[in-house]
This record gives sequence, structure tokens and C-alpha cells, in this order.
Amino acid sequence: MNSVRQRDQLHHDAAVLSVVSLIQRLRDAPRPVYLGVIIGLATVTFALGLAALYLTPAGGTAAIWWPAAGTSALLALLYRGPRWQVFVLVAIVAAGSNLFIGRPPVFALWAMIILVAELLVFLLVLGPQGRGALLSTTLGLLRFIAASIAAATTVGLIGAASFVLLVGADPLLTFASLVPSHLSALLLIVPLVLVPMPRGLSKQRVELVIQAALTGTVTLLVFAPFQSEAIGALLFPFFGWAAVRFPPIVATAELVVLGAVGSVLTVLGGGPYAHEGPGLPAALLVQVYLLSIAITIQFIITVRSERAELRAENLRRASLLRGGFVGSQLGSTFARVLPSGDVRIVKANAMAESFIDPTWFDPFVAAWLESGTDDVSTEVLLDDGRTLQVYGRRLPAEDSDDVLGIQLVDISDFVAAQTAMAHAVERERRVADELRALAQQKDDFVSSVSHELRTPITSIVGFAEELDETATARQKEFTTIILRNANRLGAMVEELLELGRMTARNPAHERGTIELSTIAAEAVADQSPSARDRGVTIELVSPAEPSLVTGNATTFGRIATNLVANAIKFTPAGGHVRVSIAGDATEVHLAVDDSGPGISEEDAPRVFERFFRSADPQKLQAPGTGLGLSIVRALVDLLDGTIGVERSDLGGARLLVVLPRATAGEPSEAQEQPAG
Repeated sequence: MNSVRQRDQLHHDAAVLSVVSLIQRLRDAPRPVYLGVIIGLATVTFALGLAALYLTPAGGTAAIWWPAAGTSALLALLYRGPRWQVFVLVAIVAAGSNLFIGRPPVFALWAMIILVAELLVFLLVLGPQGRGALLSTTLGLLRFIAASIAAATTVGLIGAASFVLLVGADPLLTFASLVPSHLSALLLIVPLVLVPMPRGLSKQRVELVIQAALTGTVTLLVFAPFQSEAIGALLFPFFGWAAVRFPPIVATAELVVLGAVGSVLTVLGGGPYAHEGPGLPAALLVQVYLLSIAITIQFIITVRSERAELRAENLRRASLLRGGFVGSQLGSTFARVLPSGDVRIVKANAMAESFIDPTWFDPFVAAWLESGTDDVSTEVLLDDGRTLQVYGRRLPAEDSDDVLGIQLVDISDFVAAQTAMAHAVERERRVADELRALAQQKDDFVSSVSHELRTPITSIVGFAEELDETATARQKEFTTIILRNANRLGAMVEELLELGRMTARNPAHERGTIELSTIAAEAVADQSPSARDRGVTIELVSPAEPSLVTGNATTFGRIATNLVANAIKFTPAGGHVRVSIAGDATEVHLAVDDSGPGISEEDAPRVFERFFRSADPQKLQAPGTGLGLSIVRALVDLLDGTIGVERSDLGGARLLVVLPRATAGEPSEAQEQPAG
């Protein structure tokens, strides 16, 4: 039963649910249709003006009803062109109807002024018309009534003045005659293009025919020439019937017919207002009647439109909420707490029904209610292995049962991912520990082997030197080769031992304030003979201000010497090596640039690895163990510095060491003590 009633309500709402009016429909119409409507309205306005003037009572100053005012407003609202063209057209029609009926030209001139002024005021107060139907809201209806009153008042003021000037008429009586006749015309006719215009006709055609027939019959009865009783109230139920059951255009059109029929029959002596007595004139009475019924019906139509729009909006929201509730991927349920303390589920979507099981749901709700809290959040492990996150909120009600809102979220995938991540992190930690242990074993092995090799190499060097003193020329060639390779092997062993000491867990180094420029100058001086032998020039660029760093002179010497020696080794004859010191308030930079082949992008990330040698054939010709730069990096790390590779402006490589500048108050090299 409720669904039938709701469907019937939706059908009636569809008759008023329209965002456009006849104005917008005609604006979108083809040009031939538009021109036909404009020409037809102009013709009708002319004809209505003639009819109103013709039916003006003898001795009267104004027509009992002036429908041409309404059709002129229709013409202005529907016209697509410039507004001034409408005013000219209305003026021509007004003057033409007055001249055609036989009035003097001066009357025609005043008619032009009055009607153009009326139209101008009406349009100014009404404002521009957008896409929406103006009379679909109460605010729009009030604006329309205000525009009609302002326009009719303008007609009354100008018309009263003109009739005083032309015929010496009573200004108050003229004003009282003109205002109602024009106001009722505007309020009855103009709504034809301002009410909502749904597409299609009403499906209640039989009911519409019956209503129209009864309304017409009662209208003729009320204004019939053979009766003069005040039975005009009989029409209100029939117009109310039209206003609440059919599209707004039906009641609006019937009001126009009522205005025309009532005015004409009243002039012909019919109806309760035709017989003038000592009271108000018939013209005023019939227009007051038409105004009252027109305003009443228009308010009914507007309220119906607003209520229909409100119901439609509520239905849209309910549909969205229902769709979000029913089709949600989250479980949602609502339960009511009965006075007995029991809980009854009143609504649950499909997802919630798949989650809820009395074995866990009932104890959960019981514990929640017992706790007395309004909000709850917990995790529940289902029998099938799924994990739910349960959120609940209690909504107390003073005059009814409390309501529980519960949301169920399946977090099984999240829990599984979290568990897998924890296992992965644990595996990574074990692998990292194993790798660190292997690296330590390797370092220990290298240090042990290097230490064991030191004594045999020392013996080889010693005996080779002894043999060299007494050897023949041929033997000296052999001893020279032995000494050269033994010294090279010894240097490698020393580098390995130094590297092992630096990678120890707690390496002990003396620390003090060191002038880095001095260390760099010593390294350049030590390597200058080697540079001369290779045909390489070397220069030192140092600032005038001190470049103080914290560390050990020996450590800085190893860093500077290794970097300079490396640059000389890879710089061809005729090349250039530059050693520069720079920095700022917090850092000191030691840069070594060369004009050699440089370091490729592929080799740059690995140049500081142990035993790394470039695959470049040109670089492989230079002797080396691949430990020099790895030792430099280890030493720089001990000094809390950084080292990097860049492209030098000399064309080769640039090795840049960045060290923290020494702070005031640190002990100098002369004051430093060995670390215990």
C-alpha cells in the first residue's frame, strides 16, 4: 500500500518538477516557431487592446480589464532581440489599438507612454530570467508580485495624471480603476511563461477533462447574466483541484480564462459584481476577486513545486545513502537496545550479514553494553581465519530505545601483509647479521695473513739487499727485480694492515687541531719529484686564513699523499695536477684535480671499493693494488668527513674531501695525548 501511495506521489510531483519554464523552451525553439509566437502575441495584444477599449463601460475612464498588459509582458519576456525593439513594438501596438478604435492621437500618445513605462518598470523589478522557472519558488513568486504591483502602480499614477489633463477625470477614481485592471492582467497572464513546464501532458486526462468541464460550468454559473448572488467562492475548490493535481500550466490557463470570461460577462451585466450600488464600482470589485483567486492559486502552485523539489532531493539523498549502505564493501549494521536489555538487529547490509555470527557478535555487544562506553573499537578473529576491525557507536535516546551503529571492516589482508612484513624484516636482519659476520671474518683473515706475510717479506728484502752488495752485473739484474717486487708486496701488506686497523671496532687515533694547508704543502713537496719524473706539473692553491681541522697529522698526511699520488699516476706527461684548500665557516674542502682521463660514470660508484681497478686498458697500465682510495675513504670516515668524485675543470677527475672545521678550544697537535 505504501509503495502504491509513494508511486502516486512521485507521479504528481513529476507534473511540477521542471527546472525550465515556457520562456526557456521558446528560447531553444527553431526560428520559424519563435517568429510565429512573437507575431501571434503582437496580434493578440492588438486585438485584446481593441476588445478592452470596446468593452469599456460608457462614461468610464478605463477598461474593466486590460489583458493587453499581460500579453505585452509576455512579448517582452519571450523576445530574443534587443529590449528597445520590444518597447517600440508595444508602443506601436498600443497606439494602433487606440487610433483604430477612434480615439484622438493625443490619447494614443499617452497610451504609448503609459504601456511602455509599465513594461519598463515590470522588467526592471522582475530582473533577468535564467534557466530556472521563476514561479517554482516562493521568493520568485514574491518578486513577480512585487514587479506586477510596481508596474500597475506606475500605470495608475501616469494614467491618472493623463486623464486629468485630457478629460479632467477624478484622479483617485482613475487610479483605482487602472491599477486593479492592469495588476490582475499581469498576475493572471504572465505566469503562463513563468511556471514550471514539464515535458509531456498529464496522464490523468480523464480527470483533467472532468475538472475543466466542471470549472467552466461553475464559472459560467457564477458570472451568468441571470444570477447576481455572491457565489464566487464556489470556484476556489475547482481551481485548488487544478493546482494540486495537474501541471501548473493547467491552473494558470484556467485563471486566464476566468479573467476573460468574468470581465466580459460582468460588462454584459452578469454575475454578482455587475449591478453597481452605492459601494465600490463593478470594475474594481471583479478585479479584486480575480486578484484574490490568482494570488491564492499561484501560492498553492509554488508551495507544491517547492515541496515536490524537496521530496525529490530527499529521495536522491536517500537513494545515495541506500546505495552506499547496501552496496558498500564495508559491513554496516544498526541494532536497537530493547528495554529488556536484549539487542535486535534492525538493518544490516550484505557484507555485514556475511561477517556477523552469534558466537562472537552477542558476547561483543554484551561486553560493550556492560562497559557503559558510547564508542568501541576492537579486532575480532573469525573461525574461518579472517580478522575484523569492529567500530561501534551508541546513540542514546531519551524517548526511545538506544541505537547501536556498528561498522565491520575486513582487515585480513592488512594483518597478513603486516605479518609477512615482520617476517621479512626479521629475515633481513638475520641476513645482515650474517653478512656483517662474514665481512668481519674476511677482515680478520686479511689482517692475519698480512701480518704473517710481513716477516717473510722483510727477510726476502734483507737477503736480497745483502746479495745485491756482492752480486755481479748479471746477478744485480735479478736482485733488483726481487727488491722491486718485494717492496711492492711489502707496501701492499702495510696497506692491508692499515686498512684492518681502520675498520676495527674501536680504532685508536690521536686527535688535535691541524692546519690542513701545511699538510697539503708537505704532500705536494713529497710528490713533486715523482711528478717531475712523469713530466707532470703540480700546484698548490691555499687560502691566506688558517684551515684548521681536527684529527691526526699522520692521518691527514696519508689522505693528502694518497690523493696527490693517485692524481699523478693517472695524469699523462705534460698534464697538470692542482691541490686546493677552501671552505666556509663550518667546513674545510681539500680538492685534488688532474687533467688525466678522468673517472667514468660506470666506475665512479666503485672507485672507493677495496681492490677495485678500472677495466679501461689505459688505466690498467698504471701499477697499483686498488687499495689507495679505499684507505682514503676509511680515513675520511674516521674524521667525520666525506669524499666524492666529480668532473674537474682541468678535464680529468676531481676528488673532493669535505671535513668539519675545527672549533675553538680544541687541543692542538702539540697538546694531544694518545687515546687510551
